[in-house]
Amino acid sequence: MRDQFSGESGVVLEKALAYWIHRVYQASRNDMFRTFREEGEEITPEQWIVLVRLWEEDGRTQTDLGASTFRDRPTMSRILDGMERRGLLERRADAASARVWRVHLTAHGRALRKRLVAVARKLAARAERGISDADLVTTRDTLAKMFANLERK
Repeated sequence: MRDQFSGESGVVLEKALAYWIHRVYQASRNDMFRTFREEGEEITPEQWIVLVRLWEEDGRTQTDLGASTFRDRPTMSRILDGMERRGLLERRADAASARVWRVHLTAHGRALRKRLVAVARKLAARAERGISDADLVTTRDTLAKMFANLERK
């Protein structure tokens, strides 16, 4: 994708990977929010990621959730505040350290799993339509390598 630059002063956005990554991210984000809303749930993509992490392991620390979802402390706190107000989760002080907060799903938060995962599968299937499994694996592996390169600085 080195053809995203033309001459000495030009950039061809339509040939830039970052441009397409951003477009796919925005389109999938908008589609997910709209589809969840149509299912009766006002779940943002950011809240979805938190739900998935808590479905994997309930009772995670707020710090761990931030790290595992690539969110800084203030952003994670705002996401959790909104989810707590909606009755999806609750925060409790850790038994060993009152300075550590653990995040636990409520019954409502746990119950969303079956329905929303089914919706997410349909969204992914639509986005992946016409793309071979091999191409999807290559894309994922390539993006993971790019991420690792950028993390190394």
